[in-house]
Amino acid sequence: MKKLLYIPLFLFLALLGSCDDMEDYNPAPDENETDITEIGTAEMYILSEGLFNLNNSALARYTFKNNQLVPSYFLRINQRGLGDTANDMALYGSKLYVVVNVSSQLEVIDFPTGKTLKRIPVLTANGSSRQPRNIAFHKEKAYLCSFDGTVARIDTASLAIEEYVTVGRNPDDLCVQNAKLYVSNSGGLDQPHYDNTVSVIDIATFKELKKITVGNNPGKIAADDYGNVFVSVRGDLTSESSSLVQIDSKTDEVLRTIHEPVLDFAIDNERMYLYSYNHHTKSSAFKVYDLLKETIIQHNFIQDGTQITTPYAITVNPYSGNVYMTDAYDYKVRGDVLCFDQQGVLQFRLNNVGINPNAIVFSDIASKSVIDDDEKDPDAPSAFASKVLAYVPAPGQFMNTTASAYRAGYTEKEVLAYATEQVKNRSLISLGAYGGYIILGFDQTIPNVVGAYDFKIYANANYNSSITGAKAGSSEPGIVLVSKDSNGNGLPDDEWYELAGSEYHSDKVIQNYEITYYRPSGVLTDVRWTDNQGGEGVIPRNTYHTTNDYYPAWVTQDQLTFVGSRLPNNGVQAADGSDSWLQYQFPWGYADNHPNNSEYAQFKIDWAVDSAGNAVMLDGVDFVKIYTAVNQVCGWMGENSTEVSTIENLHFNNNTNN
Repeated sequence: MKKLLYIPLFLFLALLGSCDDMEDYNPAPDENETDITEIGTAEMYILSEGLFNLNNSALARYTFKNNQLVPSYFLRINQRGLGDTANDMALYGSKLYVVVNVSSQLEVIDFPTGKTLKRIPVLTANGSSRQPRNIAFHKEKAYLCSFDGTVARIDTASLAIEEYVTVGRNPDDLCVQNAKLYVSNSGGLDQPHYDNTVSVIDIATFKELKKITVGNNPGKIAADDYGNVFVSVRGDLTSESSSLVQIDSKTDEVLRTIHEPVLDFAIDNERMYLYSYNHHTKSSAFKVYDLLKETIIQHNFIQDGTQITTPYAITVNPYSGNVYMTDAYDYKVRGDVLCFDQQGVLQFRLNNVGINPNAIVFSDIASKSVIDDDEKDPDAPSAFASKVLAYVPAPGQFMNTTASAYRAGYTEKEVLAYATEQVKNRSLISLGAYGGYIILGFDQTIPNVVGAYDFKIYANANYNSSITGAKAGSSEPGIVLVSKDSNGNGLPDDEWYELAGSEYHSDKVIQNYEITYYRPSGVLTDVRWTDNQGGEGVIPRNTYHTTNDYYPAWVTQDQLTFVGSRLPNNGVQAADGSDSWLQYQFPWGYADNHPNNSEYAQFKIDWAVDSAGNAVMLDGVDFVKIYTAVNQVCGWMGENSTEVSTIENLHFNNNTNN
């Protein structure tokens, strides 16, 4: 169950004396992965509702640049707590909105600084609590539903409540579709005598148009991209009584009832990720529903055996497409945040984020608030890559998004500057399909310490923990080259040397492989390619990235040609006949090949060879080049595309600026 208010009263009473107050500050706990990266994402905010009547709701911030978790982010900045039972959170414009149910407040926070702007009381005329529940936005207005049977309209500029409209009993959630508000009326405080309707409100007149009967105890409600509204009908919170209802916003009639138990869900393009949880049997299920095929396409989304004790929230990171879930355990201890890729493989887990974490918000822009007293000068010399000297990605599903350092209208120069910013923030950058490359520079020359690892490349490869023996999971290997600034001009125009990885002498590697990509004649179409081996194919569009062109928009040429070595295909479809794919790791020597916490994410300059394959002894390097080295499409996952976050000089000298 996502919201604590539906837990039986005896459980609340048992918990009243069992919880300590919030800790003031904790870096990422030791058990957390310390090298977490996310495509195009700077920060993540996690709302935890705490325990009923204990006044211990909390807002945490996780910064991907330095992998820092601040569990009591709001408390540290504002020197007070959020209040009692925070239910919902949303980022709209430059403000972060937090709905605090029992305290009957809407907390409005200035996103850049983390400081509160205003606490809006949500009270009746006689001063009693309306118990606000969830929030939605449309054209500079916020809409807030409350358990007293109302929806408030709030101006996001003045932060004043303008008007209320009456809906059904105990409205639980709301969304916007087709210039209308859809509000799920749960009647949850009257269980087992639930409400069973969805109210439709015309936004222009702010009047209720009708009520749609959907089934007992409707909860989560959300709009898709095709004019539909979906609502979970929870019944008495058992699998036997819950379902998913689809509403057509043109007719405001129920289009279909999907007889699948659904407690909460998240929509991402054509896919819906959903889970059910039976409070009587303590069992859960995680599935994937295809909105276009109108069917469940995965009956077990989690592929690697990861266990979630008590699922409490689900959402999708809009910048990476990764699926986030929270685990509340027994509702008394601090819960966790788990991040899965689109294959259902765990990417990382943040432990102890807060009690009953129920909402997550992502930002591609870092806030300006300072938590650490010893904040370092951002311009001080760093062990990590400090500049992008070249970025020429091949076509791919992440092109023309923040994951390719692109914003609408950017020129090549602006893309390069943004790529440098992304690397400094340790955000993932996609190199696209085979041949796409990036060149990084450093504040200091990386010295060659013979026999030691000299630098580390951070990316997002992972292992599938359910696979034994060979290393398999998510590997999109890139070949690594190095160069020394021999002419001293600060540019990567000297000779390049490949770091000979484990496959360098394999007869399965194609040397001098050349591929050419062609700009599509129409928008939103596949990108065609040919190679010098007589091969041809396309970079196909997939269901996860449907609104962006796959050919780099800032590139003026209608053809892109890349030359290098091609590694053998490493993606294999699962043997069970499902549509899952495993991408096997090569033993060593490639970027985005092994997880960041593996020894094999590190590299030795000793491995350098010249174009003839002869070993070369370099005393140090100033530039590192990485290019995608596999030309393979892995089904619905799309093309193999190396991603890079940053590179660390493992011999960085803090005592010199040279």
